[in-house]
Amino acid sequence: MTRVFSVGTYLPPWAVRDRRVKGPDEDALTMAVAAGRAADPGATAQRVVLVSRDFPLLEGGNGAVLLAALSLPADTAVTEVLGGAPAVLDQIVSAGERTLVIAADDNDLAAGAGAVLTGDDGAIVTPLARQTRSLPLIARGADGARHAYVDPRLQREVGVRSTLTRLGLTGTPTLAAVTGVPLAHVAGDFDTTHAVADSAVSSAAIILLLADAIEAGIEGLLLAVEQSSISAANLASAETATRIARDEFPAQELPKARVADGVGIPISMPAYARAFEPKIRWEAAVFEDSPGIDAAPQFPPRLRVDNAGRLATEYRLKPLPRTGTVYTHTTVRIPVPDLPSPYSLAVVQLDDSPVRVLLKVTGVPAGEATIGQPGSVVLRRIAIRAGIPDYGYAFWPGRTLEGAAA
Repeated sequence: MTRVFSVGTYLPPWAVRDRRVKGPDEDALTMAVAAGRAADPGATAQRVVLVSRDFPLLEGGNGAVLLAALSLPADTAVTEVLGGAPAVLDQIVSAGERTLVIAADDNDLAAGAGAVLTGDDGAIVTPLARQTRSLPLIARGADGARHAYVDPRLQREVGVRSTLTRLGLTGTPTLAAVTGVPLAHVAGDFDTTHAVADSAVSSAAIILLLADAIEAGIEGLLLAVEQSSISAANLASAETATRIARDEFPAQELPKARVADGVGIPISMPAYARAFEPKIRWEAAVFEDSPGIDAAPQFPPRLRVDNAGRLATEYRLKPLPRTGTVYTHTTVRIPVPDLPSPYSLAVVQLDDSPVRVLLKVTGVPAGEATIGQPGSVVLRRIAIRAGIPDYGYAFWPGRTLEGAAA
């Protein structure tokens, strides 16, 4: 039995026709961080599980960036699980207290993320059954190509209903949510009067639907389906309400961009290592009790010289605010290698801090930021250098807590 203390969701602000798509500076990891911070804004998690089929790095690991961007200690245990919706539900029902389970999608079929923080109160999710079968109607191998064998009847009869029969779940129990197949595939076996559903082949969908069901007060079965594998759990409400935080803004059409031909900036691993902590942990250096050095935060953290000409090396790290306003901005319209253009840059005055930072603008079309506009600092993939994703922060003007979905 798992208690869901809070749920966080993230959907990118871009769409192509009626489908949400990621921005050029987003990937599964940046979306996972957005959902994780929504679910655990106080950075209280003691363990993190990231589930996806779209990891940015299959070797080298994604955990260090994930923990730093979530403001969690570097010794927090991180587990990366390759899987879809059934794997996500499995991780939720087996999680201990203060575990942050995050699911993220970054593919042509789905883009977004969801996160569940477990605790000692909140909605109750109890495991019921699990069946793993092989019916690879959609497959993707080491070549990265996606292969589809389209047969809706086979999916319905052999993939879903046959598996439900094996699990002994057929009948008329109340269905709270089903993901991975159309609701019609299970409508004959369950009471679907109040069920929420998503037919997308998506890891995050089960968490997004869990949030919908909790908000609507729906109790009953949770079914996570991936082709012919199914994980089932029961959702029950509790006296203490689960906190739902949605980082979801109205979608706008993805702007057109182009990347110039040529060789981009190559990666320097020593420079990457030196910059990692201050860049991803978003902290400034504060010098205290150092004659001749003011106590104003220094970003990025760096050594300074005191009045006697001595190098001051003792400082503490202070987290920087993640909100601010546009102090000034400019737009670059000349395409350059590695960077989709046009793009905007802004000098951002951080809230309640003397620090101003130069950040790339994200979340709005180039040229649309305005001086004095409030917004948020968010993790983004700033470039891919020699195949290595390079992460940093960008400024999303107009993104405020009040602007997100309640």
